[in-house]
Amino acid sequence: MKLETQADAVLHFFQKLDVDMINELLDSDRTYSDLDKAVFIQKLGVAFHQFLEAGDDQLKLYSGKCDSEECDSCGCSGFSFLGNRSGNFMDLVVKIEEGRITDIYDCSDFKADTPERKFDKRVKIDRLEFPF
Repeated sequence: MKLETQADAVLHFFQKLDVDMINELLDSDRTYSDLDKAVFIQKLGVAFHQFLEAGDDQLKLYSGKCDSEECDSCGCSGFSFLGNRSGNFMDLVVKIEEGRITDIYDCSDFKADTPERKFDKRVKIDRLEFPF
């Protein structure tokens, strides 16, 4: 895969479960999922850890879009990331402008061209500060 833009590189490192490189590549002056970048990266690391604990060492990438008519992001494009061993998946709307990622957020009603997925295998980027 030829990495021509910042967005290409970030998506590549999502597939590699490399939160440190994603941290290096994302713009520090932006928020992601309405969180400061540092908090977003921390929560992304927790999500990646779930994939790693389940035995995945990479994620397969499938394009798609938000399919919720109740959401302001309905129709926005993004990606489904599917664990290469566990079947765990993460659905994200990814906003890209001029080759740069401007926002990333979890999508609960995502339509992607992926193999059949089980809802109980969904990994989310938890926006809550506390797990209760």
